[in-house]
Amino acid sequence: MTGPILGVDPGLSATGWGLLEPKPDGTAQLRWNVIRPPKPNDADLATRLCYIHDQLAEVIARYRPVALAIERPFLNRNVRSAVALGQAQAAAMMAAAQVGIPIAEYPPREVKQTVAGDGAADKQVVAQALMTRLGLAELNAPSDAADALAVAYCHYLSVPQLELTAS
Repeated sequence: MTGPILGVDPGLSATGWGLLEPKPDGTAQLRWNVIRPPKPNDADLATRLCYIHDQLAEVIARYRPVALAIERPFLNRNVRSAVALGQAQAAAMMAAAQVGIPIAEYPPREVKQTVAGDGAADKQVVAQALMTRLGLAELNAPSDAADALAVAYCHYLSVPQLELTAS
């Protein structure tokens, strides 16, 4: 696979995205941001989902990723939260599907295991492992964007590639 991989950490209050663009010399260029839809008091659910979709569609149009890797919501005790994550995930997936970008889903535990070597690792451990693996002195990304970069990197590792360091 050659070209950027767009990782997405979906959420109704914050959807992180991270773009991992492997370079022929073995380095990678990173970009990231967090999409913050209008708050529930300011917009209905459909408007908030459209906002996520439209923002990710702009990212896709600008950077032309070859794949979208997205964190799959996990079911926990709060079914309402899981449903909300699933709705945000669907909005992100639709943005990629509309332009024919392949989509890969990864459970949070698999992302943590692949990137940090521990499926129960916390966010800080995953971010530190990502920095180490990419040769970064620091990663000034918000946690939602760092999680999205970890999902993109997990996808990268799932496909045979050259070694990477960030540039």
